[in-house]
Amino acid sequence: MNQILLPLKKLIIPFRVDRLMPNILILIPRVLIGYLLSFVFAVNKFGTPWTSKFIGLELFEVSDWFVKLVEQFGTPFTLMPEMFAWSAGFTEALGGILLMLGLNTRITAFFITTTMFVTIAFRPWDGSWNIIPIFIFFCLGLFFMGFGSGKFGLDYVLTRRNPYQLHF
Repeated sequence: MNQILLPLKKLIIPFRVDRLMPNILILIPRVLIGYLLSFVFAVNKFGTPWTSKFIGLELFEVSDWFVKLVEQFGTPFTLMPEMFAWSAGFTEALGGILLMLGLNTRITAFFITTTMFVTIAFRPWDGSWNIIPIFIFFCLGLFFMGFGSGKFGLDYVLTRRNPYQLHF
């Protein structure tokens, strides 16, 4: 069983960066992007414990405007727009928290990058520059897929003793 989980465990191990400054330069965008995803962008479209009551979303509820926006993406999104909108909102809310903590950073970054790619590829162009934050999230998601959390993340803490034996 341990041999089956070994490739998955390797995904959690951050890229080794020993110097202080590069680790700080990994930490700052990771925490900033995580905060923006969870506490700025997700709260308007997905009900979280920190979503304001003013917005009117229950826990894990997706806003109607977001479902309608996802439905405009075309097929296959028109078949199940609620499910796609829910998964995007959940990815932003939970993924942002996981990024801030540096927990399962590479796996989380994969889902964030995929969500942002779908948004870039399928969202109808509305003539505004609202796509720029999405593109930045996409690029930083690629970065964190490669580097992981750095030394200032829970991934490093969990894997620092023996990188092939995780201690939970």
